[in-house]
Amino acid sequence: MLSIRSLRLKIFLLFVLTLSMYGVELDAQLTIGARAMSMGQAGTAVPEDHWSVFMNPALMDNEQLKVGFYGLRNYGFAELTDMAATASVPVKWGVVAVGIHRYGNELYSENRVRAAYKNSWRQLHIGLVLNYNHISFGGGYGSGNAMGMDAGIAAEITNELMLGAQATNLNQASYTAINEDLPRSMSIGMSYHLEERALFVFDVVKDVKFPISWRGGVDVEIADQLYGRLGVTAEPFTYSFGFGYRKKLWEVNMAVQKHQLLGFSPGLDLLLFF
Repeated sequence: MLSIRSLRLKIFLLFVLTLSMYGVELDAQLTIGARAMSMGQAGTAVPEDHWSVFMNPALMDNEQLKVGFYGLRNYGFAELTDMAATASVPVKWGVVAVGIHRYGNELYSENRVRAAYKNSWRQLHIGLVLNYNHISFGGGYGSGNAMGMDAGIAAEITNELMLGAQATNLNQASYTAINEDLPRSMSIGMSYHLEERALFVFDVVKDVKFPISWRGGVDVEIADQLYGRLGVTAEPFTYSFGFGYRKKLWEVNMAVQKHQLLGFSPGLDLLLFF
């Protein structure tokens, strides 16, 4: 008799095979953090987002030391789980941060370790990331690693309006030993605060392998320190929603994203401030 584990594995493999026949990619999420996920994955111009080390490093928070933990179960499969952690420290000459991200299971996994630095001059913010990547295929099918470089820039146009841009894999790195390039993309975004109660965000994202993706969302304070969020993306079409609650020493955020073909992906993050 098949064990529950082996049966689930067979279902998972059948699921992946079926989606590959329709040209659907099952890669790790490049947008990390429940807040950005719930706003349609639009994170290029979100000021002081706690997961900016994975999106636009130019917008890392320079006010306090913090650590964060994040998990997202893609389409309900434990085998397609994204897990991440981050820590950032303000220093005299800017902000330094690290981020760790893992996706997949023993059959296929992607791992990233990111080291980031940000500095600001007046209303201009610049960030750089060194990104070590490791990819592994189970069953002895090989593995590889690559070192990429990402960069971001942001400008405060007014107290309410922020513009941002970021690019990944500027050095066009490829994994060693396997024929696979690191993802290369560029995004341009804006965010607008409306009377400090609502934040509207909008991104245009272009990956070299995929069509242009339009993304947007809103973050509204619906009660004291309680936030509600909605978002939508095109290419692929998804919609998302979520909530967040903040206190002085901690913050928790949840998100649910619905893919037009693949179903629901719930995510949660926890942040601690010091």
